[in-house]
Amino acid sequence: MTDAQRPLWEKEESVEAKAPPAFAFRYWTNVENMTADPGIERVETDGPFRDRPGMRGRTHLVGGGTTDWVVAEVEPDRRFVIDVGLSDATLRFELRFEERVGGGSVLTQRVSLFGPNASAYLEGVEAGFGTSLRDGMRAVRDRIDEAAARGAAQMPGAKA
Repeated sequence: MTDAQRPLWEKEESVEAKAPPAFAFRYWTNVENMTADPGIERVETDGPFRDRPGMRGRTHLVGGGTTDWVVAEVEPDRRFVIDVGLSDATLRFELRFEERVGGGSVLTQRVSLFGPNASAYLEGVEAGFGTSLRDGMRAVRDRIDEAAARGAAQMPGAKA
């Protein structure tokens, strides 16, 4: 890790899910499922799944504003990383999907802010994710488990 990639700020939260890691990965990388977030109005992408490096997207937020992002890294069914480019800084979302002893999975999200100008975004990132990441992880876990209970074939965009 270079000094430019050393986070000025980061937060990590994990939750346990009933769904297996591969199902949780497919659910979370399915772009259609992003609109389940009440703060997201719509998402534009160059493909239906965030499962390949280089994939680009734009998230339109309720009330206005957009966020452009790129999938930076992918390990199928195990991990993916989304970077939001800022002016001389990066906001990174790393998601990991691991087997849980006894079945199900452990879902972990790490949000980090780094880059030469990261301090300019620190207050907003802390306000946006400092206290809400745990609740957000629980909400996504609940949606994943509900989709898994309905069956993978009924999940929009599910891969066979």
